[in-house]
Amino acid sequence: MNSEFKIKFDGEQHQIDANLLVNNLIHTTTIIQELNRNLDSGKKVDIKVNALEKGSFLIHIDLVETTLDTLKNLLTTETIKTAGFIISGFVGLIKLKKHLKGKKPKSIKRKGDKVAIKNENGDVIYVENFVNNIYENNTIIKDALSQSFETLENDNSITGYEITDKNEKPLIRVNREEFEYLSVKSEDLLEGEKTIIMAASLNIIRPSFDEKLSSDFYYKGNKISAKIKDKNFQERIDKGERFAKGDTLEVELEIKQKFVPSVNTFVNKSYKINRIIKHIERNEQSKFDFGI
Repeated sequence: MNSEFKIKFDGEQHQIDANLLVNNLIHTTTIIQELNRNLDSGKKVDIKVNALEKGSFLIHIDLVETTLDTLKNLLTTETIKTAGFIISGFVGLIKLKKHLKGKKPKSIKRKGDKVAIKNENGDVIYVENFVNNIYENNTIIKDALSQSFETLENDNSITGYEITDKNEKPLIRVNREEFEYLSVKSEDLLEGEKTIIMAASLNIIRPSFDEKLSSDFYYKGNKISAKIKDKNFQERIDKGERFAKGDTLEVELEIKQKFVPSVNTFVNKSYKINRIIKHIERNEQSKFDFGI
């Protein structure tokens, strides 16, 4: 695998929401930089987005390694090898998250350089050791993955997400019905009650600056109330950061659910914001036009 890959957003429209595209690329950049840091390559990796093709949602990304002293491109076998590890790690993380669907592995068995991971349904996937280690221990990458797919889930015009090599050979594909699973960070089930921790985008209706009181938000078109338990929230307010109606918060949301036998499903009972990951001030939504 060389230093290039492509991201494809499937949809029937010929335009894409600018915030969706920018947010997805920001989260992708975060994952790539963290993978490079974990690989300890000793190189700085720049993420270059090549020109967008007319009538296409295919984003061509090139990983360019540079030395910090000369800032010259390194077009060597070592460069391509490191970039290849990063790309395969990125794909491997999505495959693993897709496999587990936010739930804990049923079993993990190491076999040489790879790990056999069995999910709750008994299906097994093999991933590289370093991919499993990063997935288990790197919260920055897990947050970025969850937020990326939460952004996609919130836009009904996007029907699928795919990563390909530079020749557009598919490396991983995620269909729309799987976006929700990939936005989940963890899920615990105990005696008819379920706690789900997931990435979420919330639109502020009424913020409360008292941690004992709930704030009101819109979440996926539904009005909810949630207490903000982020310890840094009050500190951000004290420093002058303003949170207003219509702003968007990307958060780690904890949802308590209870099983209701009469309708045979889990029903949301309460919400709590564990952490505010990103604050986006209200602005006009814009679109990138890919007219053909």
